[in-house]
Amino acid sequence: MTTLAAIQGEGWCVIGCDSRASDESGRHIAMATHKIIENGPYLIAGAGSSRGSNIIQFGWRPPKPPNMIHLLDEFMTRKFIPEMRKSFIEAGYDMKEDGQAAEHDSVFLVAVRGVIYPIFEDYSWDRDVNNIYYAGSGSNVALGALEVLSASKAKSPKQAEEYIRKAIAAAIKWDVFSGEPIVVKTQIGVRT
Repeated sequence: MTTLAAIQGEGWCVIGCDSRASDESGRHIAMATHKIIENGPYLIAGAGSSRGSNIIQFGWRPPKPPNMIHLLDEFMTRKFIPEMRKSFIEAGYDMKEDGQAAEHDSVFLVAVRGVIYPIFEDYSWDRDVNNIYYAGSGSNVALGALEVLSASKAKSPKQAEEYIRKAIAAAIKWDVFSGEPIVVKTQIGVRT
């Protein structure tokens, strides 16, 4: 139970999160470890099962991404995600029954070279033409706030951070499973 919100800019991205972990009964803790971490050249934010975030954020060394931005989509599809899944399998986290597709119970926002990849429960990814990404129990409130703020038109990382902080603050007000403090990280892309 979480609120993640992110904005994709031209050669940069900003990802924000709340800091509350909770179970389905509403019992919560203020997390000592943020939901967005730096793992090598990646920013990785997780919503859903804490176990998935523990593995991808701290129990895994992701592969080195290509320097060329136009190669990232293929790299994420053919290298990053398969290696992420392999680490989940080794940790006993991947779920797959005969005849079913592999899945896990988390959503990740992964930033690499200033590009956001939302990785869904079925290991797929897709980009949004509005350049807005979100996940977690408070994400609908955050998304509404981002829309009202016209956040998809953010001109700079600083402006995007302001919008994300406001959106997550709104989610914290209305979603019992989200809480302070708000953490925001920016990644500037390296283009070669």
